[in-house]
Amino acid sequence: MFEAGMLKRWRFRPNGQQTDLAALGLSPLVDKLLGNRGVIESQQARDFLDPKMTQLHDPQLLPNISKAASRMSKAVRDNQPIVIYGDYDVDGITASSILWHTLRLAGAHVRTYVPHRIEEGYGINAEAITAMCEADPLIISVDCGITAVEPAAIAKAKGVDLIITDHHEMDAENLPDAYALVHPRLPGSEYPFGELCGAGVAFKLAWQFARVHNGSDRLPQAYRQLMIQQMSLAALGTVADIVPLVDENRVLTTFGLGQIKHTDFIGLNALIDAARLRDEKIDAYHVGFVLGPRLNACGRMGHAKDAVHLLTEATEDEAVDIAEFLTEENDKRRATEKKIVEKAAAQVIDRGYDRADCRAIVVADNDWHPGVVGIVASRIVEQFSRPAIVLNIEGDEAHGSARSVEGVSIHEALQHCEDLLVSFGGHAMAAGLRVKVDKLDAFREKLVAFVNDKLSADDLCSIVDIDTECELEDLTLPQVKQIERMAPFGPHNPKPVLCVRNVQLDRAPMLMGQTGKHMRLTIRQGSQYQNAVAFGMADLAPQLYPGMKLDIAFEPKTNHWQGRTSVDMMVKDLKIRE
Repeated sequence: MFEAGMLKRWRFRPNGQQTDLAALGLSPLVDKLLGNRGVIESQQARDFLDPKMTQLHDPQLLPNISKAASRMSKAVRDNQPIVIYGDYDVDGITASSILWHTLRLAGAHVRTYVPHRIEEGYGINAEAITAMCEADPLIISVDCGITAVEPAAIAKAKGVDLIITDHHEMDAENLPDAYALVHPRLPGSEYPFGELCGAGVAFKLAWQFARVHNGSDRLPQAYRQLMIQQMSLAALGTVADIVPLVDENRVLTTFGLGQIKHTDFIGLNALIDAARLRDEKIDAYHVGFVLGPRLNACGRMGHAKDAVHLLTEATEDEAVDIAEFLTEENDKRRATEKKIVEKAAAQVIDRGYDRADCRAIVVADNDWHPGVVGIVASRIVEQFSRPAIVLNIEGDEAHGSARSVEGVSIHEALQHCEDLLVSFGGHAMAAGLRVKVDKLDAFREKLVAFVNDKLSADDLCSIVDIDTECELEDLTLPQVKQIERMAPFGPHNPKPVLCVRNVQLDRAPMLMGQTGKHMRLTIRQGSQYQNAVAFGMADLAPQLYPGMKLDIAFEPKTNHWQGRTSVDMMVKDLKIRE
């Protein structure tokens, strides 16, 4: 008999130290879920479940931020041109927008610059910096630049001040010689939280600039209102960049998501309407899978300057047009991505890169759109459960993206192979790289050898991480509502996954969806009945019959339908018991 879970490994999270949080009105189940996330004290739980803006750290603690803010204020007073140099992803787009709005409120002469993903590549490039310097501006990078040693040297040689704000991995022994480096993890930094994204760092710089420029820690009303509004942009960048949703990232995201549908930003409103989210309660899922991909799409398929314009200077008519254009571009991106995923997966299988002794994948082709290879790499990781690098070949060079799995820092892996690479950059789970085509085979061999030492053959399967077991009787509406208070979910605070064992299938599965790919189950444990929804698992329906016993891993969720609220189990995996 087929066992659905046999291709997935169930792994129970180690139970964190437990503290009785009953005084807070929390159930033992929620107590356990919080403990698994390191929340073990009453005050921690209060801060986690009821975030407050006062939990944001003082921006002055960020290295060099006061120096940077003072230089920005001087540029505004002197009417010196300011250029914001941002990355082309959602994090960079929102970071650019945050600084633009703040500087414009101060009356600055400011413009944005976004490199073309394909023609210029990631980060600050020397040619762009050289051209910018002709106008003698103050240049501020966001979400990039911490490895831009050569461009920083060019700016300094031309007498142009460059402020670099970033959050990516750095070479601490070879930092750019810029006017100021603002990065939460700089050597010697005492900033209490090192996992801000680029938009988070930009938000902190905007805050500190507003303080310095207005000569007071207490901001004027216009600046206070703008900073609250801009939490929605910071939330977009934070969720889309997949940084840990804990500490002040959790605060920014919580308040930003709450603010997003009440935003005064014309472009953000147009984006929400184009995505048909006006009547939805927008959460991290909608940012990660609906709004974020639209902002990313123009950078992948064309030029991200359109997305920056949408969130900064666009009029209402322009915003509607751009938002619709981004939706169309996202549709094109999805179609292109689907074709490349199919070809990349076929290459993996045809060449034996899915063997147990080949625990990393490197695939390349000269006909793959360079704007979507990062997403394709993520899909290949999901399909084959190992780090994957997907490259587009142009001439004698291949360039593309890497994605990794738990247990392997892809940045460390690329460092190990840097003698074979033209360039690379990124962090533990994602990176970009360039490699000469004649070095491609040697690079693949060296990378595979490195990863083979990090992963065992048993690691090459999908893993379902489970918080704890429960009974169906635990899934009351108040209990699940308590669990949903743990949102927003993301890295370091994943959606809670529970499992029930030895439940009985009460009736034959009911197929769902226009294509019939999903199914709804009704299960029973003693006198308790419960509905469970299994997306994409309808192929198992013929093997499931009433009365059979199952173990089910699931996410608990409230379901609102026709004025009624009930509990649903969103099935992650199931195992048929003998």
